[in-house]
Amino acid sequence: MNITKPIVYKSRDEAPKDVEFLDTMSSSLKELFFIRNPQFKKTIQEAKEPLQEFLEENKNIETVFVFYPWLNKFIHTVSEEIYFELRTARNKNIINKKEQENYRNARIGIVGLSIGSNVILILTFTGGPKFMRIADFDDIEISNLNRLRAGLPQVGENKTFAAAKQVWEIDPFAELELWDKGVSKEDLKEFIIGGKNGGEKLDIFIDEMDSLELKILSRFICREYKIPVLMATDNGDNIILDVERYDIESSLPILHGLIGDTKPDDFKTMNYEEWLKLATKIVGYDNLTNRMKECLKEIGKTLSGVPQLGSTASVGASAISLSIRKIANKENLPSGRYFINLDSAF
Repeated sequence: MNITKPIVYKSRDEAPKDVEFLDTMSSSLKELFFIRNPQFKKTIQEAKEPLQEFLEENKNIETVFVFYPWLNKFIHTVSEEIYFELRTARNKNIINKKEQENYRNARIGIVGLSIGSNVILILTFTGGPKFMRIADFDDIEISNLNRLRAGLPQVGENKTFAAAKQVWEIDPFAELELWDKGVSKEDLKEFIIGGKNGGEKLDIFIDEMDSLELKILSRFICREYKIPVLMATDNGDNIILDVERYDIESSLPILHGLIGDTKPDDFKTMNYEEWLKLATKIVGYDNLTNRMKECLKEIGKTLSGVPQLGSTASVGASAISLSIRKIANKENLPSGRYFINLDSAF
């Protein structure tokens, strides 16, 4: 199955046959008035006349028509610039105008769409990167529904396609490059520095992969091309956030030096015991909550995999989105391992 991105038209006459038409213009223009004129409240009588004047002055404002093939809906809305103004109006001034622009212009890539799908949506909610290169080969299963923003109708759908549709339904102007076959060691470099059809290199790479080999290989590539890497790891109700600023530290040790002199080629001869030892070093067994430690002992016995919570995935996604904002705006965010500990907070 493939999906077609939303098609933006200039005229209603271009609508495909037998589509459902929705017109959002009336509510959008009213909302635009109150956003640009915060001295007025919707409920006060004094706003009535200025609002009518505004609506009259903007009756010929630029508009577009967005067609969603998978929804069969043809929607009349405001232009991209005004749509973005409306969609990010409540961000102000937690995120100021210049910060929002820099955040929007960052080019990011995400591999692994468990926590990654949450990251994509949080970035979209907050008016983040317009361009995202996203990858996952896997299909949605019912056991994924405790942490993916998906439901029963999406079971069996490729995770990349499902995430893309969610983004485009919020931001029809988003530029997404979809890698629904995932990435391999043969094309990981292409994903990071070129993309399909000779695209541009990423500004920030987000690693939510399961493959230990690809985790390490991606960092060697990012260090060579000076691309920062972010990774959020579930730890029960808590998060471990890894920040590796290869963009400003070209000699930074891979994964904070936790893997020693291990290189991607070492996986050719690595046995399972060596792999497990390396994986434990990266996660840091002592960093895990007691309940997570107990869970790890049960994998393959009473548990089929590493436990993950949707609430934790959302926290990790929020941490990554803030980190991207800081990097995009050249704010201080040193390399290191950050612990977001809700257990301690409560």
